[in-house]
Amino acid sequence: PALLRPSSFLARLGSAWWPPIRGQMARTSNRILASLVLASAAYSATQLLVAFVAAPPSSPSPPQVGSRGLVALQARGGGEYDVSDADIQNFYSQLTTGSGGDPPKGSVVSELIVKFFHGEFTPQGFKRYSGLWKGPPPGTIGKKDISVGIKGLAEQMKNPMFVSKGGIGYGIDESQKVVDDNKGWVWLAAEMSPGGLAVELFKSVPYGKRAILVAKQSNVDEMFSKVNWDQATANIEKTLGGPEVKQR
Repeated sequence: PALLRPSSFLARLGSAWWPPIRGQMARTSNRILASLVLASAAYSATQLLVAFVAAPPSSPSPPQVGSRGLVALQARGGGEYDVSDADIQNFYSQLTTGSGGDPPKGSVVSELIVKFFHGEFTPQGFKRYSGLWKGPPPGTIGKKDISVGIKGLAEQMKNPMFVSKGGIGYGIDESQKVVDDNKGWVWLAAEMSPGGLAVELFKSVPYGKRAILVAKQSNVDEMFSKVNWDQATANIEKTLGGPEVKQR
């Protein structure tokens, strides 16, 4: 037989052996690739399970507590009913647009003043006048009785024997209210009671009350010399530093 040259021998050998080797390598590669994909999927699933079990449930962040000033603002009604020094001055300016004197007979203001200031103030309380009204006509509340009531009111506004607590803001706890807010004002304010409208004196802003009169405690006479009684009567229909509520 003819001898094959090395190159022809290798060519025949390659054509005889390479195809099965290539097929075997391809099958092996496919198995390795499939194994890697399955391992990767298993790892990912494991990590997802661990994260699901270990992670705490998410919750919204709690609201941050505001500054001390914000807390104080909320404690006094959110600022909606605040009464500033400018508000007080404006109230006084509107009140003192008249010519002073006594309130007219038959007005709500005059009747309240006679009812709560015509009498005797004692440490035990106020003793209301129980005698015959001077009128005119006698037996009914008239100018003479109103004049006595105004005199008693002026004396008490200058040096009050009984002062109700107020100030700070609307709707606050009673323990936070003060007798004197040191602003230098004295107030006459009304509030509905079981017996009808009743009046009290304040040396702090009467939040939520029907503020009728206000005067500088150092100069009460100035208010009485300029008071506009129509304005004072209109003030009864308004709430100072609080929601509007019909009281009569």
